[in-house]
Amino acid sequence: MSTLFNQEAGPQPPRDVRSPIEILSLLKNIQQRRDPLRVTFPERTQKFQSFIVQIDTATKMLWIDEMIPRDGDRYATAGEAFRVDAWHEGVHMRWDCAGAQRLMLEGVPTYCAPLPEEMIYHQKRGAFRAAVKRGMQLGLHLGHAKRDVSLDGTLVDISATGCKARFSGDCTSQLPPGDLFEHSWLELPETGRLSTGIEIRHAHYGPDSNETQVGLMFHNPAAGAQRQIDRFVNFLQREARRLEKEDLF
Repeated sequence: MSTLFNQEAGPQPPRDVRSPIEILSLLKNIQQRRDPLRVTFPERTQKFQSFIVQIDTATKMLWIDEMIPRDGDRYATAGEAFRVDAWHEGVHMRWDCAGAQRLMLEGVPTYCAPLPEEMIYHQKRGAFRAAVKRGMQLGLHLGHAKRDVSLDGTLVDISATGCKARFSGDCTSQLPPGDLFEHSWLELPETGRLSTGIEIRHAHYGPDSNETQVGLMFHNPAAGAQRQIDRFVNFLQREARRLEKEDLF
């Protein structure tokens, strides 16, 4: 089974995942990190957002939240088939759903469908990306050289080549993909602030949390800053492996 720690040398071709255990593990990762789902219906161009709210291993059923925009609820309630795309730790996952049933789960409307029997798994990033615990509260600052934009957030995860950060409120209009923030820094334990250019890869606003999560790529960091980033990523990787081993016993 592929795990977060099976580090590949680079991006890998898509592969079919049919193992129920592996599919369940991947779905739980998406649920625990609250990674958004992109829902699309055949013959419709509009895209919708949802989240996994519950996985029942006994009945092999999956519940997803109401969709945004709400037109998606109308199509799902009518029994239309749809496709789900999700991104987690640099991996793009995709599966098809023949239809879902609208049910109330703890007083909240949701859509229930069988767990997928097959998923497409596409590892697009070769660099290991390690989660940063909320308790660490590591800051990240984005400063633009040409626009009056200055934002402060906290790290969600980090790799040797980039990171994900969260910012309070809806900042998507200020963070267009491809934009370069030259006057930026990130904060690492015992190291302090490391200055580096940062490029915006994608930005997503979650109304439930009132946070914008942003995928970022480091832009030409100095050699010293890159070494400090690599050391911190290696430390997080060792800690994650240690905790994974402890969970086995």
